[in-house]
Amino acid sequence: MRESQMSYRRIISFASRSLLASMLLVGVSLSPLASPWTPLALASTVIRACSYNQLDVVTASSSGAYVAAGNNGIPFFVVNISQSPCSLFGYPHISFSPQSFRGKTLQVSHGGGMIFVAVRPQIVVLKPGYTASFAIDFVDALNQQDPNGAACMTRTAVVQLPVNRTPFSSFYRPDVSFNFCFAGFRVNLTPIEAGPIPRLS
Repeated sequence: MRESQMSYRRIISFASRSLLASMLLVGVSLSPLASPWTPLALASTVIRACSYNQLDVVTASSSGAYVAAGNNGIPFFVVNISQSPCSLFGYPHISFSPQSFRGKTLQVSHGGGMIFVAVRPQIVVLKPGYTASFAIDFVDALNQQDPNGAACMTRTAVVQLPVNRTPFSSFYRPDVSFNFCFAGFRVNLTPIEAGPIPRLS
């Protein structure tokens, strides 16, 4: 079993807690009578942006629920591995290796597709151990003139999150494999969302 799939299963276990936290967060923001001892009362204060070393990024399998009508989606999971809450906002920057073939280069556009919905960026607060997510969405049979082989297959993603910049900031390199030639050299990228799965179409 691949390491990314094992990480996915561990992250999914956080889903129910994340949903409960989101419900509590709404309650705190709407109710002036919210108890001051509620852990999510800190949502009323400014949560600082995440730092690179607070997070980890892994991918899930691109099979099953993420394949439909010639379209594919691959979710990426962002886990807070630190002991402090932090926040994220916006789109990650993502590129792939390799991503070029015969002078054509894979392009990344903001938005959703047939698998994942295009949503507006929102501030996501990540408590310790909780997860956020983003995804890529692409057509799997837009171009079949190029080879279904290593020359057109990605091996890794290079991800930079919108975190506090420090001298130690770096990139995450989760494994991800798909044929970017068959995708027509284009993928759609969703913004970072709360929870382990971006919103599905």
